[in-house]
Amino acid sequence: MSRKKKQTMDWDDDPVGQELMPEVEVAKVSLRDFIVPAKVTAFVNGYVPCREGDDGYEQFDDARLREVFKAYVCSLGDPLALYIEDLQMAGFQMACSMVTGEPCIFARRKS
Repeated sequence: MSRKKKQTMDWDDDPVGQELMPEVEVAKVSLRDFIVPAKVTAFVNGYVPCREGDDGYEQFDDARLREVFKAYVCSLGDPLALYIEDLQMAGFQMACSMVTGEPCIFARRKS
């Protein structure tokens, strides 16, 4: 017994199909597209960098930064890395806490 080969239509080989399906330019999406610069600006306007133990300091570890910026891992990567990069450019540096041993940003609210 012989089997017939099933033919399939390839739109690239069909001139009529090409007319019906115009070329669509696909915009490349990057992780930076998911960053909201206004959130970084708001943080920088509301806090100043400080050191652990300074009066009124707050500790921003990964979990708290994710909550503040709503920066959750997606299929393109981890947007938190870009938020931290933007914060570092504004003067906020990651440091290890002496209490928890966890990397975090120390900041206090502006008066």
